[in-house]
Amino acid sequence: MADTKAKFAVFDMDGTLISLPVEWDKVRSDLRRLTGTSLEFNPFFLDFQNIVAKDPSMFAPMMKVVDDYEAKAVPGAKLEPGALEALTALSKRAKVSLVTMQGRSCSTAILDRFGIGKFFASKFSREDSMDRVTQLGMALKSMGAQNDKAFFVGDRINDLNAARMVGVRFVMIRKRPDSPPADALYRSMSEFASSTWVKG
Repeated sequence: MADTKAKFAVFDMDGTLISLPVEWDKVRSDLRRLTGTSLEFNPFFLDFQNIVAKDPSMFAPMMKVVDDYEAKAVPGAKLEPGALEALTALSKRAKVSLVTMQGRSCSTAILDRFGIGKFFASKFSREDSMDRVTQLGMALKSMGAQNDKAFFVGDRINDLNAARMVGVRFVMIRKRPDSPPADALYRSMSEFASSTWVKG
C-alpha cells in the first residue's frame, strides 16, 4: 500500500505524462551518418555521451539533430488521459518535480501547450544532465525532499533502476504486458490518478 504521507513526487515526462512521436529511428540513422559510426544509440544518451567524450566538437551538431526532430514532433504530442487529474490532485498535498530527457525548448513548449508546467516546483531536462540518476537527485534536492517521503513516477526500466540507486520508491506506468519489480505498477495514468499514491 502506498504511504499516504508521501510529500514529494518526481515525474518523468515522455511515456508517462505525455506521448511525443519523435521519429527515433530516423534520429539514430542521421546520427550514425553524422558521426560515421555504426552505434545503435541504445541506450540513446549513453552512446551519445561516449561519442562526445571522444570528440567534444560533435556535441553541437548531434544535439541539433535531436532538437530538430523533437521540435517537429511537438505538434503531435498528446497528454496521457489521467495526467491532468493526477497532477492536480497530487500537487495539492505534495511538492512535484519533473525530469525529462527531452530538451528544454521541447519540454517547455509541451508543458505550455497542455498547461501543466504550473504543477512543478522544479524541472530538469537533458541540458541539466543526460543521466537519469543525476536528474532524479537534482529534483529531490531542489524540493528539499526526504527520500522516505518521496516517490518517482516513470515508464522505463532505466527509471526503475534510477529510483533504486537514489533510494526512493518507484511507481511504474507500464502499457507493456510485462511486470517489472516496481513498488507499484499501473497500466495507465488514469489508473494511477485514482490510486492512493495520488489520493492519499
